[in-house]
Amino acid sequence: MLTQQIIDPVCVICAVLFIITNSMGIAIRFKYQDRRHFNYASMTELDPNYIKDEWDFRYDGQTLETVTGLLGAVAWFSLCIPILETSWMLSKGGTKRTGSHAFLCIFTIGSSLVELIAKLMFVGMNNTAEWISSKFTLNDWDGWKTLEVAFIVVRGAMVWVDAFEYFALFLIMTLIGLSVLAENRAEGTSITFDNKWAIFGFVIGISSLIEFSADVLRFVNWGWFSRAALIVSVFNSIIALPIWLLLLGLQLPHVRHAFENSSSVVESESSSSAKTDDKEGGEQPPSGAFQSPETNFQTDAAVTAVGELS
Repeated sequence: MLTQQIIDPVCVICAVLFIITNSMGIAIRFKYQDRRHFNYASMTELDPNYIKDEWDFRYDGQTLETVTGLLGAVAWFSLCIPILETSWMLSKGGTKRTGSHAFLCIFTIGSSLVELIAKLMFVGMNNTAEWISSKFTLNDWDGWKTLEVAFIVVRGAMVWVDAFEYFALFLIMTLIGLSVLAENRAEGTSITFDNKWAIFGFVIGISSLIEFSADVLRFVNWGWFSRAALIVSVFNSIIALPIWLLLLGLQLPHVRHAFENSSSVVESESSSSAKTDDKEGGEQPPSGAFQSPETNFQTDAAVTAVGELS
C-alpha cells in the first residue's frame, strides 16, 4: 500500500520557482535604480553617448535577465496545475458552482499562457537587441536612437504585462477564497481546504491589486510608485505567494484523498443501485404468458387436427 504524500511536489516546485524568479527580478530592479550614469535629460534627448553607456550596462546583466525571464515563464505555467486541481476538487468534479470554477480555470490558463508567451517574446527581443548593439554599426546614422526607441516601446509593453500578472493573481486568489469559504459553510462537506488559508489568499489578492495599481500609476509618478511597487512585490512575490503555495501543497494530498474516496463511494453506490434495479425487475415470465386466449385456442385446434390426420 502506497503511503500518502505529505506535501504536493508540484506546489513545492512552483513555490521555489517563484522565489528564485522574483528574487532575481527584484535584484534587477534594484540594479537599474542604482545605475550611476542615469540621466533623465540625456535619456529623453536620445544622446548617443548616453545610449551607449546604457547598452553597456544592459549587456552586463543579459544572462541574469534571460534566466529570470525563462524561469518566470515556467513558474507561471506550472502554477496552472495546482490551481486547476484545486478548482476541480472545490467544484466536486464539476458539479458545484460550475460557473465560477469554469471562469477560474479559463482565466488561469489564459493568464498563464499570456505570461509564458510574453516573457519568451521579451527574452528573444532583448537578446536580439543586445546582439545588435554589440555587433552592428550604429554610429554612422541614427542607429543608437532607433534601437533605444524600439527597446523603450518593447519594455513599455512588458510593464503592462507584468501589471496584468498581479491583476490575474488578485482574481485567482479572490475566486479560490470565496469558493473555500462557501464550501466550509455548507453542511455535510468532507475534508476541504482551510479557511485561514483562504483568508491568507485574500491578503495576497489585495496586495496584488495594490501592486497592479502601483505599476499602472508609475506613468504618473515613476519614482514614487516604482518604489511602492517594489516594496509590495518583495512581500507578495518572495514571501506571501510561496508560503501560500506551500500551505496548498500541505493540504492537497488530504483533500485529494478525501475527494477520490467520495468519488469512489458515489460510483459504487450507483453501480449497486443499478444492480438492485435489475433484481427488482422480477423473474422472466413463463412461456406463453403474453399469448392471448384466441391464440391458445388456435394452437390447440391445430394440434387436434394433426392428431386426427395421423
